[in-house]
Amino acid sequence: MTKSGSTAIDVVRDPLEPARCSGGMETQPVFDDRSRTVPWMTRTLHRLYDLEAQKVLGKERISIAHWYYLRVLAKSGELNQLELSKRIGIASTTAVPALDSMERRGLLKRTRDPKDRRKYYVSLTGDGRRLVDQLLPEVVKMIDASFDGVDKEELRIFWKVLHRIEQNLTAMANGDIVD
Repeated sequence: MTKSGSTAIDVVRDPLEPARCSGGMETQPVFDDRSRTVPWMTRTLHRLYDLEAQKVLGKERISIAHWYYLRVLAKSGELNQLELSKRIGIASTTAVPALDSMERRGLLKRTRDPKDRRKYYVSLTGDGRRLVDQLLPEVVKMIDASFDGVDKEELRIFWKVLHRIEQNLTAMANGDIVD
């Protein structure tokens, strides 16, 4: 039974009932005790983290979207605009207004590729680097606080499971069979 407008991910069923794959084999339950799936929970967590991070970033008038660009550039250094967009997971055309805004604020600079004048490289300015260095400890503190009550072993297992799910989904996206 599905709810109106729901997707296969959101099918409502008994959360304790084992799922069955296409071959009829029993699989692991995909719902928690409140009938939520992993995709639903990760979406919820992402929204909650964004809300909390925005409290920190808002002090310096930085949107969460701009923070993603600043963090990638702080970690990776200069990148071409296409690579930067790929790492953030957005279309390169969508990046242009955000980059324009941050460039006007003096947080980053774009330079033309001397070999291909259609391409630009993007890097942080000194002000952009200082801003990331100022805000990152507060963002990390917020993330750390979200793990209150979770011990180191639980967190290690959590990361291991997340990485495995990422590997499985990447393989599926590439048309590979996941065992």
